[in-house]
Amino acid sequence: MSLIMAGGLTTGPAMADSLHAADGPKFVCKASADRPHWSKGAKSVIYKTRVECAGSVPTIKAHCKGHLMYSTGEAPSTAATSSETRSVKTDGTKTTFYTPEAGGKKVNWSGNFQGSTHCTSPGTTVEIGDATTPVVKVKVP
Repeated sequence: MSLIMAGGLTTGPAMADSLHAADGPKFVCKASADRPHWSKGAKSVIYKTRVECAGSVPTIKAHCKGHLMYSTGEAPSTAATSSETRSVKTDGTKTTFYTPEAGGKKVNWSGNFQGSTHCTSPGTTVEIGDATTPVVKVKVP
């Protein structure tokens, strides 16, 4: 994960595309990530990763591992993680993965946050890709 905060703020690509393996199911997926924000419903700082796919099979499995990083001026630290597998329709519908996961660790402090997610398709050789959010300041109410 390439994350540099506090001082030289950098981010990676916001979207990644993936093509199917020649001998596996035929599908194309991309992952994107929304900016970290305070969620009243989750009572936590969260970010969402969205995976959308198109292909010749009705659904595929997507596994996404997310890391919500924060900094208050010191070296960045992990605030929360997620690791979820979901079925994704291949009709272009977006499937949402949350970091932290529902029922997971609450991130209830203010600071500079950045999300980074890596998604794959279990059982295939497909790397759906990485999605990284910009670094944003989130103030907890």
